[in-house]
Amino acid sequence: MPNDNYYTNARHRAWREAVLRRAGYLCEECRRYGRTGPDGLPVRATTAHHIKHRDEYPELQYLVANGRALCEACHNKMHPEKGTRKQGRRY
Repeated sequence: MPNDNYYTNARHRAWREAVLRRAGYLCEECRRYGRTGPDGLPVRATTAHHIKHRDEYPELQYLVANGRALCEACHNKMHPEKGTRKQGRRY
């Protein structure tokens, strides 16, 4: 995550929470493909991902419909240009 105030501002945090809540705090990409965690349960979402990136579509950055709830692994796959953090599972 870049060091900018966007990720800590109240409006972004409210948007993130609304996106995660709408998805029941479950990864939408894993659910789409029927993936489960090592415990056999649905994979928890930890990140709200902008479908249309905020740098290209700033007018959509707080629109809940422009967000997807993703786990860290799926979010890293959406952003290969940012590199990946170590993750516990592979697909």
